[in-house]
This record gives sequence, structure tokens and C-alpha cells, in this order.
Amino acid sequence: MRIDSAGLIALAVFGSSVAARAEEPGNVQRFSVPGHGSLLLNVPKEWRVAVHALQDPASAAVRFRPASGDAFSVQVTAVWIDPGRQAKVTPESIKETVRDGAAEAVRRAVEKEAKVVEVRGKETIGYYFSVTDQAPSSGPGQYKHMTQGAFLIGPLMTVFTVLHRDPGAAEKQQAIQAFANATWSNVQAPDASASDGGSIRVEEVNQAYQLSVPASRLVMTIPRAGLKKAPNAANGSPTYFYFVDEAQSISVSGWFEPAQGFPGIRKFWEGETKQWSSRGLPAPQDVSFTKLGDWDTILYDVPIPGATNSHVRAHWLQAGTWIDLHMSLTSVRPSTESRATLLALLKGVRVKQKD
Repeated sequence: MRIDSAGLIALAVFGSSVAARAEEPGNVQRFSVPGHGSLLLNVPKEWRVAVHALQDPASAAVRFRPASGDAFSVQVTAVWIDPGRQAKVTPESIKETVRDGAAEAVRRAVEKEAKVVEVRGKETIGYYFSVTDQAPSSGPGQYKHMTQGAFLIGPLMTVFTVLHRDPGAAEKQQAIQAFANATWSNVQAPDASASDGGSIRVEEVNQAYQLSVPASRLVMTIPRAGLKKAPNAANGSPTYFYFVDEAQSISVSGWFEPAQGFPGIRKFWEGETKQWSSRGLPAPQDVSFTKLGDWDTILYDVPIPGATNSHVRAHWLQAGTWIDLHMSLTSVRPSTESRATLLALLKGVRVKQKD
């Protein structure tokens, strides 16, 4: 199971910048919703955090994982509700939405019925349900147990999914408790320090961007051309990078991750597309797998009205590091031309081991 918010709220996080994140006293962490304050969650400090933000709709998408491995995944999306719509979001409407999600989930679950449970805290009201997959896939990124729900806090509508393999996983209850105790603040999270020893480092060298992470032995160089670093590109998730070429509608983003987290290109793609399907996103078209030098690549298009939205997802494994590189281009040109442009850009990317 790789589901974010099936039956609840369909949200896409494409071409996003990384959200600012800051630690408060104790284990509380503050996640910015651009222009609309912050969501505060009390989660275990050892959990790894990846954070994205969108300006439209103003939202923060957060993913928590264990310090090592992938025994669980906690995914949270907090969306700011326009004042004109806030009165329409009531405990009854949230419960009905979660009940609909539960009814959809049991079609693929061991359970014949999923009980909807209330989540209530000082500033929180919401509901969740739990199900067990009938036929779970094995391997990285696949889970048998899912808890999913939604809660309202201040002007934020927040949906969450907890995925785990162990039916008695403590992380499930830890996550639910974090949601019950969540608060909203109208204060934005300050930018995290880009000088943190574990953060990605981006330098401009000879008309190119040179990217490195202290914990990795690899250095990646991307031709600068028209690419510019996006706002907050070095903040939030410490190994995330994001560049845009506004003139050509090209975006380049990705992560440096431990190599053991890569399940193989076919398994990776299976997990990605299942996740998109669960969000109600359109299925990718004209998918092809190919090698470009040492890159394992996936080429695909996402249908949008009046244009083509072409993507290249490229993976590089070396010296204990997995580089996940995502390039996309939106254009009125034929898909073949857009893909050729992206592949030409990828050919210019260089990866080498540190001296």
C-alpha cells in the first residue's frame, strides 16, 4: 500500500519548493504553509522529515520516515482554507469525508467494515480509520496496514496517512497522538539553516550548479543554462534540491538518499504510480524505461489541456548513494520534442566521486 489520501482530498505536489521547518521546545516542529502561518506537530526527533510546500493552494506536505529503513511512512498534507469556505468545513463534513474514504478502502481490505474513530485535542477535531490490505506486495515501499484520516485545526484542513507493516507498530499511535495535539500558529517557520552539516550544498562553478551532501561521496554537476535556484531550495528536507527555468517551463528537482532505499526501478515506479492513483491523479502516458549512460530513466507524459507535460525520472546509484533526479517540461510542442530537450539536459549532468 502506498496511499496518501485516497477518498479524502486529491492533492498533487508537482514542481514544488521545499517548505521551511523549525524545531520548537521539546519535539515540536513547525511546518510553514506559505503565507498562512504554520502547522505545529510533536513527533519523535529521530524520525526523518521530508517537506514540500505549494503556493496554490497554500499547503505543506510532510513525510516522516524512520531514522533508517522504511518500516513505516507517515504522510501529512495541510491545506489552508479560504475564509469564504471555512464555515462549510464542519466536524460533520469531515466525518462524512472520512467515512467515504473508509468505504472505498474496505474494497481492497481484509476488513468488511472500517470503524471511523474521532480525533479530538485542544485545538483539533477529526476522524480516522484503519484497514489491512488483502493482497499486500512485498519489498521496499510496500505496506500491509494503513491508517488514514483528516482533521481541522484553525484554518488548516489536514489529511494524513500512516503506513506500516507491523500491526502493533508504535509509530501509528505516536502519529495519531501528534495529530490530536497539533496546533496552528499564524507565525511562519523561519528558514532552516542551509549550513547544517547534513544539508545539501549548492555552489555555482563554471556556469554550472555543483551539488553535494557531506554524508555522500558523490558530487553532481547540473549545467546552469536558464536554471535558477527556487525559493527555499536548500531548506526543509536537507538533501532536496529544486531549480526552475521559467522561460522554458522546465523544472529540475530531486534528492540524495542512501542507496539501500532504492527498491529497483520497476518497484520504484510501481509504488509511485499506485500513490498517484490513490490521489485521483491522471495516469502517466507513453511510459518507457531506458538507460542513458549510468542513469536508469523513466520517460512519461502527464495529460494536461492544450499542452504536453513531459517528465524524465532518472536514478543514479554509486558509492552508497541514490540520486533521484526529476526533470519536467510543459510545452505546446510535441511530446517527442519535449522529451528530447529533457534528455539533452540530462546528458549534460555529471556525477563523480569526491576526491
